[in-house]
Amino acid sequence: MTNETNDPRAGFRLITPLRVRYAEADMQGIVFNANYLAFADIGVTEYFRQLVGAQGNEDSPGKFMELFGGDNWVRHAEVDFRAPAKADDLIDVCLRITRFGRTSYSAIAHIIREDTLLNVVKLTYVWFDPATEEVTPVAQSFIDAVTDFEIIEPERAVVAV
Repeated sequence: MTNETNDPRAGFRLITPLRVRYAEADMQGIVFNANYLAFADIGVTEYFRQLVGAQGNEDSPGKFMELFGGDNWVRHAEVDFRAPAKADDLIDVCLRITRFGRTSYSAIAHIIREDTLLNVVKLTYVWFDPATEEVTPVAQSFIDAVTDFEIIEPERAVVAV
């Protein structure tokens, strides 16, 4: 679900500013389509950095897995192009987690220039145990941390155990 208010940043606690680099644009100076997924991934990284910090920890490699006992893989990505970003634009990547299932969760990223929503990226991740690389239920500690961190509480799927 996207937030279709006049403010495309509404409801997002994580907002990461970026400048579009020349190498991210094509010959017309427009951001090459695959780079929107890279921008969303920067948002995910910064989200996790802030989430770890909100738990009273300094960010460090591996701290996420240490705190939450698992990690995640992208299962599905969907990109909705609305307007182009251009080389040297200042953009914001806004990210929030929107839904939890039993073994997966979903996130949405808004990529914005000034007040223009340029792109919406929807991501679905599966949770796994790094030791076995087996998909497992999303850690309750992660769900609780995200729920406390978010402005808009993520939906919870009704899952029969």
